[in-house]
Amino acid sequence: MANFYTYLPLLLQVEGGFQNNPKDRGNYNSLDQLIGTQYGISTGFYEGIIGRPPSVADIKAITKSRAEELYRVHFWNAQRASEINSQAIANTVIDHQVNAGDGVLVAQKLLKYQFGFSNLGVDNQMGKNSLAAINSVDVGRFVTLFNEKRAAHYNSSWNSAEFADGWLRRLTKFAVDYQKPISLLAIGAIATVGFLFYKFYIKN
Repeated sequence: MANFYTYLPLLLQVEGGFQNNPKDRGNYNSLDQLIGTQYGISTGFYEGIIGRPPSVADIKAITKSRAEELYRVHFWNAQRASEINSQAIANTVIDHQVNAGDGVLVAQKLLKYQFGFSNLGVDNQMGKNSLAAINSVDVGRFVTLFNEKRAAHYNSSWNSAEFADGWLRRLTKFAVDYQKPISLLAIGAIATVGFLFYKFYIKN
């Protein structure tokens, strides 16, 4: 079974300290005030935790251990990741849940449309049916397809020109299973297509 503390070091490699980039919508509270993110814990997410619009002081007061606990409780445990057999799948799905909010939704759509689980519900919640399905698929194929979906998502985001390079570097940390590189070529191809689409059709 997957273990949170095996995933955690990978997460902490890509989630640094405090940042308040104005182009990151996660840095704003519900009053549309630019606040920031600490250890990857965004203002938008933290507002739901404390029940009020956070201040800069609130976000800066988040310790590393507090951030780790929030990830464990509200992402890993909330989506029953410890019940996933493959550490690689759990890492990949939960990391996208952390970064984009819909990792389980992406997984469910893959299971439904790519792996033949046509009756599977798609609700962004990891229940017993989703767990049974995800624990029965080929790990390498699942992680490959999931990362391709992640790359496409990042390159289609409105702020991809600002953040896509970092997002794609993050993604490649989860593109290896059983010590074998999988789908890095596909990820690079999707990144190139996404950049060209942005440059010629969106930016212009």
